[in-house]
Amino acid sequence: MLAAAYEPGHINTVLQRKYPIRELKDDEILLKVSACGVCHSDVWLLSGAFPERKPFILGHDISGTPVLHGSTINPSKVKLGRLYSVLNPACGTMGINGGPASANLLGLGLDGGYAEYVICKEPSLVPVPHGVPGGEHLHVHYPGVPAAAAAVAADAGITAYNAVKHSAAVKKDTKVLIFGIGGLGHLAVQFAKHLGATVYICDFKPEARALALQLGADKAFTLLELADLTASGKLTVDTTIDFVATTQTFNLAIAALSGNDVVFPDAPRLVIVGVSNENLVFSTAQAILTGIQSKPSTLNCLNWTSH
Repeated sequence: MLAAAYEPGHINTVLQRKYPIRELKDDEILLKVSACGVCHSDVWLLSGAFPERKPFILGHDISGTPVLHGSTINPSKVKLGRLYSVLNPACGTMGINGGPASANLLGLGLDGGYAEYVICKEPSLVPVPHGVPGGEHLHVHYPGVPAAAAAVAADAGITAYNAVKHSAAVKKDTKVLIFGIGGLGHLAVQFAKHLGATVYICDFKPEARALALQLGADKAFTLLELADLTASGKLTVDTTIDFVATTQTFNLAIAALSGNDVVFPDAPRLVIVGVSNENLVFSTAQAILTGIQSKPSTLNCLNWTSH
């Protein structure tokens, strides 16, 4: 099959036209890939940030249709030809190099979706519902939901959803400030608006701010505009979600949450989703005096993908 593989020492994927499809185990499913998203972790891996010692196929935002399965798979649970999103759970307690299990994932250690086919297991498959509106103007693989949207639902989608719904506990009338309107941030804006929140965003790119407003954000700020507003006490929020995770965005989040003597019904939350190499400093004095709860957020779990 055609595949784009990671090979140690290469800064680009290596296109292989005759990549072998290994034999299925009894509890495995062969999926014909319909779509696969590009994640920034793929770029990091190619840059050498997470060096691996063996080649494998990249791509972990996957949707596809089962074409073959092993002998122990229940045919009533896995429908051949139906579109599924692929949730990417760890396959064991250790990664491929003896590291954490998060390194033992499809497209991140195991062969992933930058290929014509991918092998996965039944618990990873989330059926795409029939007749969901919204994809009529796109080239759709399956009635209702574009294959591309289904692909990112179980990675970018679930990461943003978890941050908004669970980590930040956004609900009706929550004032939320979102930093970084990229692949995750633009989804977070939509989830927060769907939950009835007042949504503010901050991004240095004009096109990102314009996109956020188009998706329903109530106000969009540059970093300098936000700094002025928080310093003057003209903007306070209940929760922040940071998809950038730099010292600048972290400090702006603290300023926006500090309340300026406003009493919040719930403890203000500072949620960090972005990954950077910067140390984000939050003193115990700040924690005690402001009541801000700082917490990281990642992806999970199967039921949330279905939502």
